[in-house]
This record gives sequence, structure tokens and C-alpha cells, in this order.
Amino acid sequence: MSYVVAKYIRLSIEDAKTESLSIENQHFLLDNYISTMEEPDIDVIDLVDNGHTGTNFERPAVQELFELVNSGRVHCIIVKDFSRFGRNAIEVGYYLQRMFPLFNTRFIAITDAYDSAEHEGDTGGLSVTFKLLLSERYSRDLSKKIKASKMSKAVRGEAVFKNCIYGYKKVDGQLVIDEPAAQIVRLIFNLASSGSTCTDIASRLYADKVPTPSEYKRGTGDHNCMWSYMVIYTMLYEEQYIGTYTAGKSTRPYIGSRKGKRIDESKWIKIPNHHPAIIDEALFKAAQERVSFKPEPERKREIGTSQRYGNIDRPLKGKIVCGCCDRKMRLSSTRNAVFTCYHTLAAPDAPCHKLKIGNNEITGIIYDHIRVHIDLLIKSGETNCLLNSKTDTVDLITDNKLKVKDLFEQFTRNEITSEEFAVAKSCLTEEANRLKQVQLASITGDNNKFSIRRIKDDLLLAEKSIKQDGELTKDIIELLVEKVYVFPGDRITIAWKYSEDESVISN
Repeated sequence: MSYVVAKYIRLSIEDAKTESLSIENQHFLLDNYISTMEEPDIDVIDLVDNGHTGTNFERPAVQELFELVNSGRVHCIIVKDFSRFGRNAIEVGYYLQRMFPLFNTRFIAITDAYDSAEHEGDTGGLSVTFKLLLSERYSRDLSKKIKASKMSKAVRGEAVFKNCIYGYKKVDGQLVIDEPAAQIVRLIFNLASSGSTCTDIASRLYADKVPTPSEYKRGTGDHNCMWSYMVIYTMLYEEQYIGTYTAGKSTRPYIGSRKGKRIDESKWIKIPNHHPAIIDEALFKAAQERVSFKPEPERKREIGTSQRYGNIDRPLKGKIVCGCCDRKMRLSSTRNAVFTCYHTLAAPDAPCHKLKIGNNEITGIIYDHIRVHIDLLIKSGETNCLLNSKTDTVDLITDNKLKVKDLFEQFTRNEITSEEFAVAKSCLTEEANRLKQVQLASITGDNNKFSIRRIKDDLLLAEKSIKQDGELTKDIIELLVEKVYVFPGDRITIAWKYSEDESVISN
């Protein structure tokens, strides 16, 4: 049997500026080391993550590496140094101490002079721990420097964004009017100022077969020209069209996060007369006045109905998807609420144009099928299913830590009592332990056993809740339903989380 060696190489965007860290140099270094290994009949697997941060393990190649280790198909992993594998000291230490020893996988970091075969029974001592902490510290310092550099450029009015707004193009770091797109921008503002709604404008652009901003950027190819009313609404409030430079609209809550947090508009950086304007300020304000002038819906007037409709629980909200265009259907805020496919609202020839289904109608259908589905799963001798949640466990753990920190700060500022602090801290600790179990299960290969046990416990609780309350809750929907697809002709398909099968329903 051959000895399988996995070469793992990572290069982030910032690392690309350092020649010694290039992919070619890492390949050269690793190949030279492998040539000196005494193992006979070596098979080499190349795994490369190009342009990915090392602060988390949400990288395609490293995830493939874990799958290989988990299936026992890799005997040795070789990296240039610890930082190429990861820059999070706790997580890297976990893999070195727990996961790789569990699967008898050797780990070598060449320039850090670390070989796990020489440290059986220990983790390499303080020197390894110190290197991991230094690597993480370097990543944090680098992130702060990059943010500071981008902020200073923004204050000077230098374009630091990757993509230009629709209607402009970037030439030598400057914003220049892209005339074909600018003509569409002017048309949108003129239509809005003359009284057309965003939906009317979307219908006009669809009829004229005008590519959407994303389609225009993509260039050649098929264009469906289905403008979203929200895209148009956002454009009508974009100050860059009158020559004002805007930056600093969002930030990332922590290093490695993929989610942006929007910043209050009062803290944005704005520089008037920064670049050529596509429209004048008078037209800009006129369009906004016409779009923003809407009579207040009757349900929100002071007749006692806003409370009646606004606080109604809608457990299926966010789960109902159009089966034709695969877009989430929006739920109206009325007493007789309906789910509507808004993506094709401006396309009268689309198969799902004005596709609707009542909230009460689909809730009743899903309720009946969930009762049957729960009963089948509980009675099943084998639950051969895993949790298909797309939730990023690492992000949830980090969010949990931030919540604990915020809670402690509230307590120190005397905003909450010691009893409130103790109760909330207990809940967060319990959630943190659960998330760690999920993460541990997914890493060590115990996912099947853990998920099945937890699924059965949750199913029993869901069954009890349905029998007692006789209604669906958000928790039950989140537990069982991945998506509900609605098609024309009263056909509905339920995609279950704990089953590869789908329930097809025809009314």
C-alpha cells in the first residue's frame, strides 16, 4: 500500500505580495522535502487554497483535506509552516492535538521544524504554542493595518471598492461615466420623477429588454432582464449618481467574518463633487420625493389594526420558494397574508408571473404533512439522515462569544441586574456547549451518531408540541423543513432536512 502525502498550500491576497510565500515557492519547498522522505512508494495529493484567509477553515481545499483525513486516505500532511494551515491558534491546536492523532495522520510544518512523528504523546511544547499565538497575532495586526489603510484612502476620496456602481467604470483608479449604462440610469430617474413606481419602471426595462446591472457587468450571455424593484429603489437613493463619493457603509464584526454589518449613515464618509455626475441634484431629489410619497396603508392607520396584523407569527416566512425561478416568495403584511413571487412581477410572459399562495392555505398543508413526516421518522428503525443545515458553526461560536462579552459589559455598566446576568449567561453557556458538540461531531466523524440522537430528541419534542398546541411554530419548521417550493398549477414540493425524499403535493 502506498504512503499518501497531502501537500497543502495556501496563499491569501496579502501573501501574494511576498515572493517567498508564492504558490510556486511553496510547491518547490514541499517537493524538495518529500524527495528526502524515507517512506517507499509515496503518492502525493496537491491541495491549494488561493486567495483565502487563514483566520478560519472555511476554505475549499482544506475542507477536502479534512474529508480525506476523515476517510483514512491520507497518511501525512505537509505545509510550509503553521500559518499556511491556519492562523487561529485554538483551532490549529485542536487539529494538531485531537483530530490528526485520532486518525493517525502525521503533520509536518517544514520551516517551523515540526514533525508530529517526533512528538508522540505531546504537542511540541511551548515553542509550538508560541508560534501559533504569534501567527494569530500577526493576522490580527495585519487586518487592523489593512482597515486603517483603506479608511485613510477613503478619507482622501480614493476609490477602494472592488466594483463600480452601475453607470460608472473604473479607469486608472478614477470613476468615469459608462455612457450606455448611464443612459439607463437617467431613464430610471426621469421615469421616477414623472410619477412611475419602481414596479412600473421594472416592467418598462423588461419590455425594452434592458440587461440588469449584474447582467450588464457579466457582458455576453443570455439576459432575462428581470429588474428587481428593490434594485431600482436603491439606485434612486444612491448619491454617487450626483458626484458624491461614499465609503465606510459597512464593516466586518470580527476578523475572518464573511458577514458585513451596516454602519449608521451619519458615520459614512461623503465627499461631494468627487467625480462626474450622471444626473443633477434637482432630478435626484425630485425622483426621491415621488418614490417616497406613498399613502399610509390602511392597516397601519390609527384604527387598531396594525397591532392585530403586525405581530402575527408567520412560521413559514423565508421558507417558501418559487419553484420556477428559485427565489424566495415575499409574504404580505395583511390579515389574509399571501406569498407572492416578486422576481417576475415585471415579466408578464414568465411562467410564475404573479404566482401567489395564501399563508393560511399553505400553513395548513404543511402542518398535515409535518405530522405524518414526524411520525414516520420517529417510528423508523434507522434514521439514516444528517443535519443539512448551511449554518456556519464557526461564525455561530464567535457570535456567541461576542454576546457573552456584550452581556458582561451591560452588567458592568449596571444596565442589568446580577440575576438577569446569571440567567442570560447560563443560556449562552448552554448554547456554546451545544455548538462545540456540533463542531466536534463534524470534525471527529461522530456526526452520524450525534445527529441521529439529537434529531430523535428534537422530533419527540416537536411531536409533543404539535399535539399540545395544534399549530406550527418557527422552531418546528426550522427543525424539519429546508424549503417549500411552490409551482403554478397548485403543486407544492417540500424539501425535508432529515430525508433525501421530497413530498410532492397537488391541490
